[in-house]
Amino acid sequence: MFDAPFEPAPEPRDEVQRDEVHVLLLAARNSRSALLAVEDALAVSDAELCRLSLKPVGEIVEASVKLRGLDAAAAQRLAERAGERLGVSSARVEHVWGLK
Repeated sequence: MFDAPFEPAPEPRDEVQRDEVHVLLLAARNSRSALLAVEDALAVSDAELCRLSLKPVGEIVEASVKLRGLDAAAAQRLAERAGERLGVSSARVEHVWGLK
């Protein structure tokens, strides 16, 4: 019925895509708590820090951490680890691909 050649799916790659970017978003009671959570997460990871910003929002501080060099599962584990730190009320990760 179809004459187009069938292309098999590419083999899964174990290495991390270099253009895969993850943004870790933290809400903490103060800047120090946010920075300590980021420092702890980076200490146990091979991630490359691309950007870090802190923004006061009312009585909390929002940290946005742009990371490269990890897969989606590793980024999620970092968010969970950061969320367990003292002074951090929430942590989540957004997965973005192809940003520089």
